[in-house]
Amino acid sequence: MNQIQRKSPFWSLAGPLLAYLAIQWVVQTAVILVISIPYMADAYASMMQLGMERAVDMQELMEAGLKAMEPAFELVMRYQVEIMGAAAAGTMILTVTLFLKDRKLEKVYGVVRPEKKTVSVYIMIALLGAAGSIAATCLMAMAQLAFYDSSYQQSAEVMYGAGIPVQIAVLGILIPVSEELMFRGILFKRFRERQGFWYSAVCSAVFFMFMHTSFTQMVYTFLLGLMLAYLYEQTGSFKAPVLLHILMNSGSVICTETGVFQWLGSEPARMAGAAIGGAFICSAVFVGIQKAVGAGQKKKPSDTTDHLDMFR
Repeated sequence: MNQIQRKSPFWSLAGPLLAYLAIQWVVQTAVILVISIPYMADAYASMMQLGMERAVDMQELMEAGLKAMEPAFELVMRYQVEIMGAAAAGTMILTVTLFLKDRKLEKVYGVVRPEKKTVSVYIMIALLGAAGSIAATCLMAMAQLAFYDSSYQQSAEVMYGAGIPVQIAVLGILIPVSEELMFRGILFKRFRERQGFWYSAVCSAVFFMFMHTSFTQMVYTFLLGLMLAYLYEQTGSFKAPVLLHILMNSGSVICTETGVFQWLGSEPARMAGAAIGGAFICSAVFVGIQKAVGAGQKKKPSDTTDHLDMFR
């Protein structure tokens, strides 16, 4: 804990999260309205024409209107990834501002900033992300979570419906950066001002988990949230969780679109081997990261300052 004093600890956490959710909703709603408005006139005209031709009840009128709006619904579904990207970009105006403000506040309270980590640490994080994306997807498939989770299948169809460049830009880069700014850069760090690591990591991971709708995604993102918080805590660098999150998401997109996962899934033994091999690589790399970070911390002189200062 770094004991940064805030006027309202509750609203310092709830305020940014509620604003984040509100911005997402407003941007998504605005984009959907822009897409839908041209078709609303056609829907109204269809309803009026039907009403003039013969006597109809309200249900029949609504059905005629919905039928006329079907092209708009199809466009919204087709561009769902782009809409998600617009919402993520909109939230970054808020999160970047708060993130920079919090870092300035740390300077005011004299929080010691961490030493820069070596390139080797980030290389290991990159390897962790590449291997982790394969291992996590294979393990979920082997556990048949995706098979029993219809909402996961529906969301997967939507996410992988866009072109590869759009998927990488939005799902692989933009969304991970926006989520890390909110859930690690702001929420985790603000929880950490007054609470221990595990309390802060679990709480931020729970909020991160509920941003996803399907059971499969919720389990995956909760565990990922703990890992991202741990990396942030140990390295003291925001770049560490951002890099891992980007590579996990981008790796899944690339492996899905290039047919790697389909090839692995065609043979149970192949899928099992990829899951075990990926998990082994992740474990080995994780130990390597801990050793590299721990070695850097031991070089620092001991003092009576709270241990969190080493990670800021």
